Amino acid sequence: MFLSMKWIFSVLLIFPSVVFSQAAYPIKSIRLVTPFEAGGTVDVIGRSVVNVINKRGVLNIFIDNKPGANAMIGSVAVAKAQPDGYTILNVSPSIIINTLVSKPAPYDTLKDFSPIGVLGIGSGYLLVVRKDLAVNSVQDLIAMSKSAPHPLTYGTPGVGNALHLATENFASKAGIQLLHIPFKGSAGALNAIVASQVDVMVLSPATVLPFKDNGQVKVLAFTGSSRGKDFSSTPIMKEAGLDDCVIKGTWVGWFAPKGTPSEVISKLSTEIKIALRDPQLKDSLSEGGFDADGRSPAEFIQFVKNEQDRYSEIVKRLDIQVK
Repeated sequence: MFLSMKWIFSVLLIFPSVVFSQAAYPIKSIRLVTPFEAGGTVDVIGRSVVNVINKRGVLNIFIDNKPGANAMIGSVAVAKAQPDGYTILNVSPSIIINTLVSKPAPYDTLKDFSPIGVLGIGSGYLLVVRKDLAVNSVQDLIAMSKSAPHPLTYGTPGVGNALHLATENFASKAGIQLLHIPFKGSAGALNAIVASQVDVMVLSPATVLPFKDNGQVKVLAFTGSSRGKDFSSTPIMKEAGLDDCVIKGTWVGWFAPKGTPSEVISKLSTEIKIALRDPQLKDSLSEGGFDADGRSPAEFIQFVKNEQDRYSEIVKRLDIQVK
């Protein structure tokens, strides 16, 4: 008996993670790191899902905003965290784009993270201009850009993010040049277009709609393949005269550090799926131009691989790098 107990005690010392992973999960609160400022699209969607999950009482999740370096600060922090299911990441395509535009890459998306699930996928972006810019259509904007003595300016939350790539993609398709003015976060960029400090921006519908309704920006077009429900009067790019300019919207998904137990990933994924069935949450996402998703971890892994290919093509074509 003595030898048997001694052997068991030795196993507990050497393999505490094995015993821990088999314990009931969760036994404490879960930290959801959002690598962006509070109030941005990714933060708002993450919080909305967390609110529904927490009401069920199975999990208790709290938000930890860690903005900076185009989401790299928060993302790297999660990649280095213990893979125990108590630190997870709420993030956008920046988790992929950073590996394509930064040399050396700060991490490997699939080697350092385990995809959990997608909260929502945007159907496209809105192309907006400052309220006092003398244009009322995409063709007006193209004509002004080509005739102006200096390039028109556009703002983004930083170099190498999805909005940066989307705007450069539009400019390339339109055959114009725009001057990039990067800001430290989404709030600064949005304030700049509202204050008429930059000329053009590409933004998610959830961000734009309140300012459009108040006349603080002018909306010229939607980059999706069909008109959105809440901006049905806004033409898509093809209707605005650009046939080959469908630009998919952003998405919001959760990741865990690589090595997180599969049963933990499965539990988190299940909670996401249950939350996304909530009618009010689905309506809220839809109003912001997002479709509730909830795909499985395995499907999310394949989605990430596809997104890596898609963004890699854009980055190479536009020759975008963080310097």
